[in-house]
Amino acid sequence: MTDFNSFRNAVLENHDLQDEVMSIINTATINGSGLGDGIATLGMKHNYFFTSEEVYEHADFLGQDGDLTDFELELISGGQLQGGRC
Repeated sequence: MTDFNSFRNAVLENHDLQDEVMSIINTATINGSGLGDGIATLGMKHNYFFTSEEVYEHADFLGQDGDLTDFELELISGGQLQGGRC
């Protein structure tokens, strides 16, 4: 398993990481760039080492394990879902 996949799994299990990922996505969306670098930097802060290119290579990671998680659904909706979090 690559570090990106390990990081993805950690994000899916950790609401604080999910919030950080959403913040990076929102900032990158506003700026029009920086998504790959932001996610890779966040991964490094948590001892997962992958490149920004790997982030883009795995851009289709949503729903890899079958059903989408609440977090993945939130990503698709652009963070517009309310509730669903413990």
